[in-house]
Amino acid sequence: MPVPGLTVLAAALLCSLLGGCVTTEGTAQGQSEGTERVASGKRTFLQKTFMTMDERCRPIPRPKGVLTEPPRHGKVRLATRKAAAEYGPGPFRHCNGRVGPSLAFEYTSKRGYRGADSFLARIRYNDGEIRYERFEITVD
Repeated sequence: MPVPGLTVLAAALLCSLLGGCVTTEGTAQGQSEGTERVASGKRTFLQKTFMTMDERCRPIPRPKGVLTEPPRHGKVRLATRKAAAEYGPGPFRHCNGRVGPSLAFEYTSKRGYRGADSFLARIRYNDGEIRYERFEITVD
């Protein structure tokens, strides 16, 4: 039977060795952490993207994504977009700021809709790591 604390520690160490990161390009002022603001009916690339680099900060093919829970009040398109790496502290911190291809999400609300929306995506890195990411959106 796995030991919960040990399992989390092992998973964290494994993830830090693999070089996958989440980027957030220019978070808008007044935006609460984790929630993105978009204009109603306007196609908008969300700030959070996903990429992978090797230990020399060279881009590796970007992760693949699948919507596991689509938005209720709009649609999402997955695309490749250039982004700056944001690894933070750890073995890949020397790659912070390096630009490479990332998995990006473009959201468009239904025309005239205003309010909250969200969706869930599964992100799969080339080394087999899988992450689930919930996107919270406020449509103005």
